[in-house]
Amino acid sequence: MLTLRARPLRVALLLAAIPISPTLAQELPEGSGKDTVAGMCTVCHPVRTITRNSGYSEEHWRQLIATMVDLKGTPEEKTITSYLARHFPPNTKRQAKPVAGDATIKFKEWVVPTLGQRARDPIETPDGMIWWAGQFGSLIGRINPKTGEMKEWPLDPTANPHSVFHDHDGNIWYTGNKNGTLGKFDPKT
Repeated sequence: MLTLRARPLRVALLLAAIPISPTLAQELPEGSGKDTVAGMCTVCHPVRTITRNSGYSEEHWRQLIATMVDLKGTPEEKTITSYLARHFPPNTKRQAKPVAGDATIKFKEWVVPTLGQRARDPIETPDGMIWWAGQFGSLIGRINPKTGEMKEWPLDPTANPHSVFHDHDGNIWYTGNKNGTLGKFDPKT
């Protein structure tokens, strides 16, 4: 496992300094804070995660962001929450719409081995496995949906990973939001 480490605020400032692609800039509304949101939020989320949401008040945006990255008391926290609340307030555009007639929906759920980990951001790799980040458990996990077999790998206890991604070589990458890390995990070794 390879882990790159830096101070969280320094990582946040470095990420905010990354030039924003014209595509990202066009997808977010103009306004004070736009570049900060594009530079920090889109490191883990596609812009559509922001633009297609159901909206929140500034306080609810603050609470939501606090579950992902610790910006408490930083200038970025106020900039981001103000921008998001102004441009993405509560709305009904993603409100559930009743379906006419009967419908049958099936869900398959699994209980992760480490309870309370806040399993999140699942991805499916080309081999059919599903990987997740166990944010509060500082771990990454994998499930074989055909057999239900699960395995978890502990990370640095201060990592609190937020997202997992896979590359073309089969490696799993994660962002350690609490300790400002970017980690690479090779499932083969």
